Amino acid sequence: MKKWIALSLLISILVACNLEDKKEQKIKKIKVTAKFAQFHDAFFSTDSKEILKLKQVYPYMFPNNVSDKIILARRNDTLQQALYKEVSKVYGNFEKEKGNLIDLFKHIKYYYPDFVMPTVVTDITGVSYQDRVLYANDMLLLSLDMYLGENHKFYTGFPGYLTRTFTPNYMTVEVAKKIIEAKYPVNRDRTFLGQMIFEGKKMYLLDLFLPKMSERLKFGYSKEKMLWANKNEAQVWAYFIKQEILYSNNPKLKKRFLDLAPFSKFYMSIDKNSPGAIGTYIGLQIVRAYMNNNEITHQELMNLDAQTLLNQSGFKPKK
Repeated sequence: MKKWIALSLLISILVACNLEDKKEQKIKKIKVTAKFAQFHDAFFSTDSKEILKLKQVYPYMFPNNVSDKIILARRNDTLQQALYKEVSKVYGNFEKEKGNLIDLFKHIKYYYPDFVMPTVVTDITGVSYQDRVLYANDMLLLSLDMYLGENHKFYTGFPGYLTRTFTPNYMTVEVAKKIIEAKYPVNRDRTFLGQMIFEGKKMYLLDLFLPKMSERLKFGYSKEKMLWANKNEAQVWAYFIKQEILYSNNPKLKKRFLDLAPFSKFYMSIDKNSPGAIGTYIGLQIVRAYMNNNEITHQELMNLDAQTLLNQSGFKPKK
């Protein structure tokens, strides 16, 4: 009997892998027309006397309220020039990253045929964390100086839970997240369960868009934090239920369990070992359980209310 069960499971896995391979083959054939504008290279490698001519090529990078004097000062700033040198070392001609982004865009196009390919503009913003990826009006601005590597000297003042995401590979993850957030900006269910499931849905889309990317990288967790999340899934879920917070509208719960942070806030000794946004991790596990047990499209998933999703998920946290 056990042999038959094992054989049935193996066959199911092989069938699923075969379907996945066929889907990936279809995605590879999708044609994309994404445009790449390496503004950072043009701006910092052009002679100062010719820099203002770039206004004609990149008009969207030169706001009318910024004077020529300020533009030239930025071009000649020693810190900006130092950042440009470091960016050139890490990215070179940007070809590898172009390939990664095109692959991402193909996956998004597969699941959302109406997705409009953005113009990707690279820049250097002076190690500005808040501006590292901007996406609006079909334009995507990437600050390459925010993705030089976790241990780069320019990131000395940043905490570790942030610098883990300052890597070239995470840039693609961040781009995917920004596009998802733009498509699904609002969640009307303000309960903790509603917010947790909403974040889990967005992470599920991230799985679809970046199937080869590791879960640890998508969450921005260290190996230790990822392991903690995997091992303590049942305990975290039990805590949420015991504390009766699933249906609470308390806005502090978002900061404690859903926002990017060095750790989640149970107000217990386990806090320091936990990863931030543990609620998002739990939300993703619930969504995955639902999708494994139900035939539904990703668009239908995004419109499904949190309570129905939980009820029909058959979610059983790992112990």
